[in-house]
Amino acid sequence: MGGPCTIDGKVCKSTDNFGHDGFKLDGKTWVSAEQYYQAAKYKDESYIEKIRSERDGMRCWMLGQSRKYPMRPDWEEVKVDIMYAANVAKFEQNPDCLSELLSTTGAIKAKGDDFWKKWNPILLQRIRAEKSPSYDQAAPCKEFQLMEDYKQQIRKRKTK
Repeated sequence: MGGPCTIDGKVCKSTDNFGHDGFKLDGKTWVSAEQYYQAAKYKDESYIEKIRSERDGMRCWMLGQSRKYPMRPDWEEVKVDIMYAANVAKFEQNPDCLSELLSTTGAIKAKGDDFWKKWNPILLQRIRAEKSPSYDQAAPCKEFQLMEDYKQQIRKRKTK
């Protein structure tokens, strides 16, 4: 929906969640981060496979809007982590994509709805920090904490 992000004043193609940068995750092959993300919403294995068989990102997105099939009950809490996991797999398994991301240093600007305009840059900045050769695992990056805070906020809303 939003397309690739802009970093350092340039379009960074590898940041497009709809881009065909295939990867394996959870024992299956996925054509895009968006495909994995949309399929991860559901519990019904046949519907997950229907999404996985679709190669067009927009069609995956449309299938992911269905409420005919039960969604995982923790979806709101885990959806940022799901997109993060898909992107980590994509960047780890596509060296050209990772190289493009690591060649940037500036702020990451995303398109799309307000939620993903906020969260796509955060998860991409986290990946860029974590995959940087100088990353110190003993001191998690601030984006990690932002993602943890988001989950805590959702949990608090559920208990009210």
